[in-house]
Amino acid sequence: MMHKERIWDIKEYNSQKADYLAEELNISPMVTGILLERGMQDAASMRDFLYGSATPFHDPFLLKDMQRSVERIERALAAGEQITVYGDYDVDGISASSLLYLYLKQRGGKVATYIPQRKSEGYGLNDEALKNIAEKGTTLVITVDCGISGLREVANAPKSLDIIITDHHTVPEILPPAYAIINAKQRDCGYPFKHLSGVGIAFKLCQALEQREPGRLPEWQGLTELAALGTVADIVPLVGENRELVRRGLKAMETTELVGLRALIKASGCPATGIASDNIGFGLAPRLNAVGRLEHAQLAVELLVTDDSVKAEQIAAELNRENTLRQEISRQIMEEAEAQLAQEKHIDTAIVLASEGWHQGVIGIVASRLVDKYHLPTILISLNNGVAKGSCRSIPALNLYEAIDAERDLLTQYGGHHQAAGLTLPAELLPEFKRRFREYVAQKLCPEDYLPHQAIDCVLSGSSEISIRDLEQLALLEPCGCENQAPVFAFRQALLHNQRAMGKERNHLQFVLDKGYNSYRGLMWNNADLLPYMFENMVADVAFQPKINVWNNETSVQLQAVSIHQQVTLGDMRQAADDKWRLLLGLA
Repeated sequence: MMHKERIWDIKEYNSQKADYLAEELNISPMVTGILLERGMQDAASMRDFLYGSATPFHDPFLLKDMQRSVERIERALAAGEQITVYGDYDVDGISASSLLYLYLKQRGGKVATYIPQRKSEGYGLNDEALKNIAEKGTTLVITVDCGISGLREVANAPKSLDIIITDHHTVPEILPPAYAIINAKQRDCGYPFKHLSGVGIAFKLCQALEQREPGRLPEWQGLTELAALGTVADIVPLVGENRELVRRGLKAMETTELVGLRALIKASGCPATGIASDNIGFGLAPRLNAVGRLEHAQLAVELLVTDDSVKAEQIAAELNRENTLRQEISRQIMEEAEAQLAQEKHIDTAIVLASEGWHQGVIGIVASRLVDKYHLPTILISLNNGVAKGSCRSIPALNLYEAIDAERDLLTQYGGHHQAAGLTLPAELLPEFKRRFREYVAQKLCPEDYLPHQAIDCVLSGSSEISIRDLEQLALLEPCGCENQAPVFAFRQALLHNQRAMGKERNHLQFVLDKGYNSYRGLMWNNADLLPYMFENMVADVAFQPKINVWNNETSVQLQAVSIHQQVTLGDMRQAADDKWRLLLGLA
């Protein structure tokens, strides 16, 4: 299989209006132009987006069952009941479990956390765990980032347990018979913002509990760094409340009193100041995820809630080791998956691959990489003792949860949302599932849906130079992420030379880009396989995100390329003798 060509969607905005708003706000027209593209048409909305609103958070009691949940938790706190916070093993669940645990502890609660072991217990609630929790004296279970699909488990739970579900995943037709359910996606929930992560819902619960305390500020802001951690890691839209939670949380990380988080920041090489969402996505989150994928995520919770600095450093070092191991396992599975793909005669709707021994905790990462590379819905499945457990990732055009739900009669368990999900089924049903899933995708999608697109915020003129000052202004758009992507720019007909592979595994592409009188160092992650199709002094259109690079105490602008279109000339054709120049070179 080959890379698919990426179609550029070049945005345009009213430059005159951008200049006018830039003058009013005293910022760069580059920033106001991007905000115009993204739907903000006046200075007031731009100001709130860039600098924050005076009242950024909605009333938590607008969430269905919040009042009932708060009253039950207050009774438990007053009576000294044992409370167990039951979380998921990803970063969202880990940070939500830690946040709610620390808050309830701060309130004097008798509280414990429980994270299921990914390999032996799987996702969400399970009968044995709830039984053991009840036997140890817990009378109130509060789930975070899970539980909404636990119909059978809640129904079978010990009668001594009250279960409050807080979740953000897609709501099934039949809800679990829980004491209360807090999920903004419920049909009859009037909460105006539907995109909170699991830790965002946990934050709202703490906010509601805090409002019940006389004399406390209703805009409860404690532990926002944990809210930021899970919100960025779970790739929910960074708009509205999510944007404000992450903005405040990133700032709070610089002076956090959480000993474990400080140790993790140090161990990951994350900067102590100016922490951005990228530092979570590529530094902090992978280390927290790694221990949940390979061993037990409870260790990550212990790190985030500990007040012992020695213990924190030890756990942070262990997470570093687990992350290195996870990277090696991911590489091996990726190679095996690519080998399987090479044996497939024709794949045009979806990738569904399975193998004995693939690590259940890592296949989701590899599935995401395959989606990035081939732009097809992808399911990777680990086979073990007759059971098939899969991680699923999608492309924007396909609602993955609905696609899996259509095959629910074959599945033992499943859950997730639009772009990511998990499932379990008997291994003997896998061929039928594979056939039906591919049929469903083929019926739902049209040929255009399989073509990857790249949004371009601005094509820069030949004489334009990208300066450090420009990047400082663009930083106002942070935190960037889902639905507030870091802006992408493009140069037309740039000259590329000195191309080479770089990195420990020689899998990244490095080059020099000359445009006009300006020269930049360029990088393209995980795209060294494009080198055979490139040559010295090739002319290309390049889409990129500009970054500040500091090396040997020198600061420069570096271009992080996301797509390269070769411009064909007669001379180019001679150099690319076998017509490989016709390939559209580039995927993010």
